Amino acid sequence: MNAMTIAASSNAPHRAGRRRSGFTLLEVMLSITILLLVFAMTVPLFRSQVQAMGSTAGRSDAQQNVRFAISTMERQIRVAGAGVSDQQPLLVQADPFAVTFDADYAARDTAAEGGAFGAVYYDPDLPAGSTMSMTPAHQITLPLSSTVWPTTSYFRGGPPSAAETISFWVAPDNSPGSSGRYALFRRVNAMPIDTLARGMLLDPLTPPFTYQIINAAGAVVDVPASSLPAIHVPVHGSPADTGSSALTDQIRFVKVHLIGSFIERDGTKTQRPADASIRLLNAGLLNHATCGDAPVFGQSVTAVAPTSNQVVLSWGRATDDGGGEKDVEKYVIYRRLVGDVFADPLASIPAGQSTYTFTDTQVSSTNTWVYGVAAEDCGGQFSPIAVSNQVTVP
Repeated sequence: MNAMTIAASSNAPHRAGRRRSGFTLLEVMLSITILLLVFAMTVPLFRSQVQAMGSTAGRSDAQQNVRFAISTMERQIRVAGAGVSDQQPLLVQADPFAVTFDADYAARDTAAEGGAFGAVYYDPDLPAGSTMSMTPAHQITLPLSSTVWPTTSYFRGGPPSAAETISFWVAPDNSPGSSGRYALFRRVNAMPIDTLARGMLLDPLTPPFTYQIINAAGAVVDVPASSLPAIHVPVHGSPADTGSSALTDQIRFVKVHLIGSFIERDGTKTQRPADASIRLLNAGLLNHATCGDAPVFGQSVTAVAPTSNQVVLSWGRATDDGGGEKDVEKYVIYRRLVGDVFADPLASIPAGQSTYTFTDTQVSSTNTWVYGVAAEDCGGQFSPIAVSNQVTVP
């Protein structure tokens, strides 16, 4: 046997081994069949688990949706009436599907609005026009009604009221995919409408809003549905403040009933109700001064413009600042161009001095300004605004 024959003979087993290391066609087909069987059994199980998780999450979202909405309403309706003027109503509208009230709920400036009027919350990012009472120049139509509001301007003695008008209402949700369900909306003054919750259902027996009063015997009783809707007249305490208008002044509790829903894959609707009874903490407490009469100011305000970028105001202290009732706590400062009206406060400074000065550096050359100052006491009452002379910035 020569060398080539021996080499060929020695390599033969290795070539044979390499041929036997692969899978036959039968083995490959069997493996694929087993794999398909495993997928056939696990995919439906996985799909059912995903659907179950989706349904659970959807039901949870439906419940959290209405809980968030109720939490928002509780926080805001509870302080209805905070900071309103004597003539400004606490509850404006009591409707089975809408509630509207006045409250100094938020301020954009701690020194001016919050400091002067004691707003419940402070938020510097709020848009202008959302933290003061409306005037007839910026009216709205109350939700689900034809009533235009307001038809008068409100003042706290001299300064404008800082209490804005807030509405909540439930109406059909016209967004795509709503499937005939309802949404909860919110609006402050004449600002854009916010949507707080979607996907809600209506209870055929209980509307979203019901109301309660305290009767002569001291018992809490429901307001009959036949007495609603009730809308307050423009001026609280006026001769026309009777009937349904007077009813809004008697309401002490606003009961909220919302139903969140989730549509299952088979089209059924899962319902998640949420309820709250909100007490109007300021109802019955308005128009009761805690620090005597409104402050007596009786001082003149002088305005001068020593430079091109500032105006300096000066005035003497009010009669009730250090004397009289001794209850003046702040002086609220206003500014307007000639021909305009006083609106948002410019600033406030604490009382306790014999004379006062304030320097306004946010003025432009050639403009003619008029300033106003009002004294505020410890009960939130204001004196009439003392108006300065006209001053032109050089």
